Amino acid sequence: MATKSDLIPRVITAIVALPLLAALVIYAPHWGFWLLVFAAGAVSIWEFCGITFAEEHPAGRIFAVVAGLGLMAVLYWADEFFVPAVVAATILTLLFYLFWYRDQERVTHYIGSTITAMVYAGLLLSFVAMLNRDLGDAGWMWVFMVLGLVWGSDTGAYFAGNALGKHKLYESVSPNKSIEGAVGGLTATIAVAFGFNALFAYLFPELWEPMAVWQVLALAIPANILGQTGDLAESLIKRAHDVDDSGTIIYGHGGILDRIDALFFAAPWVYYFALYGV
Repeated sequence: MATKSDLIPRVITAIVALPLLAALVIYAPHWGFWLLVFAAGAVSIWEFCGITFAEEHPAGRIFAVVAGLGLMAVLYWADEFFVPAVVAATILTLLFYLFWYRDQERVTHYIGSTITAMVYAGLLLSFVAMLNRDLGDAGWMWVFMVLGLVWGSDTGAYFAGNALGKHKLYESVSPNKSIEGAVGGLTATIAVAFGFNALFAYLFPELWEPMAVWQVLALAIPANILGQTGDLAESLIKRAHDVDDSGTIIYGHGGILDRIDALFFAAPWVYYFALYGV
């Protein structure tokens, strides 16, 4: 959870970035939005490896980005070849470190970090682009939905935590997070889900089939739990390596990982719910 001193730079960044993101989601062709997700995946993989092993093996960091982007491209553009691509990426990772390790005692750490970076920071993020691709004309609305659920949770947790937070949620992993903040995040996520469902059904009745109450709750509650645990998972990675931020690329927010960590866990749920739950 952000501190109070983070609020002004966060607001400034949001004012600048959100209209640009909204325009890209709505008006860009699918491949254009995929390029944005692709670029975010590249930075996320780069930052993840920067946390875990980059100083020990800079070349491995570059390999992780290239291999991870290859898997993201195959999943989006040629998913029928995805399983062979995963096999190839796994074998190539092992071969890379077989012939180019820096510290033999640490080589399994390099291998594990590389594969985790490709899957966690790359492939999981691809589901945001797949929402836009696979949900037809309503795809851009589902992108807004998943972003709204995640960022609504973050906002609700921030204000509820600062105003009411007294009981630590998981102090050993993320000392600033509170149970009250988590409840505030859940409440905000549910409110966003109902709000977007009503708004889309009102503005675009030909594109958006309104969800029943139980469907909204079935979408929002797991998405929030997954999003908040995704945030905690990234906090665990940073705490394990004594790192405060994954990077400095976003003013007021740290790195890409710090801003979208919840999306990694929530986006796959929203994607499959959108395909099969409505």
